[in-house]
Amino acid sequence: MAKLAAVVGIGQTKYKTRRGDVSIAGLVREAALNALEDAGLEWDDIEAVIIGKAPDMFEGVIMPEIYLTDALGCNGKPMLRVHTAGSVGGSTALVAASHVQTPNPVPELWMFRAG
Repeated sequence: MAKLAAVVGIGQTKYKTRRGDVSIAGLVREAALNALEDAGLEWDDIEAVIIGKAPDMFEGVIMPEIYLTDALGCNGKPMLRVHTAGSVGGSTALVAASHVQTPNPVPELWMFRAG
């Protein structure tokens, strides 16, 4: 029987039309910190990262997962990027759930959506 997967914390950025005070990486970090706080977890509790991001051509940034992983302090942890354009949020959730439910050496997973 497959393991169950659940969302244990959520985090969002401050709502505003424009955020000149922070970059995309800063927005991702802000949401991630809020999700960790909501879940009662810390960065060290995270064993793998699934990043959902729009395709590169939509934002003009090639391989954003590299700098986003760095911004989160997750270097060296298993990471997978999902990019399916308009369905990236739902697709990322499905990939993350499948990752948790598939027998593998990473028992816990943290996921976020940026973009």
